[in-house]
Amino acid sequence: MTLSELSGEYLKEEEKLTRQIKSFTPEIHRLTGEDLYLARRRLMCLYEMRSDVRAVARKLENYYDKGDMRPVYRKH
Repeated sequence: MTLSELSGEYLKEEEKLTRQIKSFTPEIHRLTGEDLYLARRRLMCLYEMRSDVRAVARKLENYYDKGDMRPVYRKH
């Protein structure tokens, strides 16, 4: 498997995570209390996972480009 193909796999995972986020978001508006807290926490994890997957896909896609020397992960 080439890095470009591996990048494509990561992009597919990004699409899956996006679908999960979209399907999960409407349910949050009906929740309250502890359930709402847990749902928001789950949603934030999905957003973070999608962000990481997207960053890795870009890094793999541009791995051999000399101009792409930025770090994969952002500092918090």
